[in-house]
Amino acid sequence: MRQRPSRWAVEHKCVVVLDDRIARFKARFRGLKVTGAIGMLRRAYDIGLIEDKDRFIQALGQLKEHGFRISDEIIS
Repeated sequence: MRQRPSRWAVEHKCVVVLDDRIARFKARFRGLKVTGAIGMLRRAYDIGLIEDKDRFIQALGQLKEHGFRISDEIIS
């Protein structure tokens, strides 16, 4: 019998990337670890995949331009 994807993800300590509020709630309810686009960008910056802080801030600004709700304090 195949395992449900959510059970497999929990057992393997996977992190799911979701920005939809309801989807995040449901994923957490199932025991999944959740992050969003901003969290992924931050992680990429923290581990050096995005090396330049200005590029990181530019990426946050681009998300905001496309409708993501990001406060100006986070971007500056």
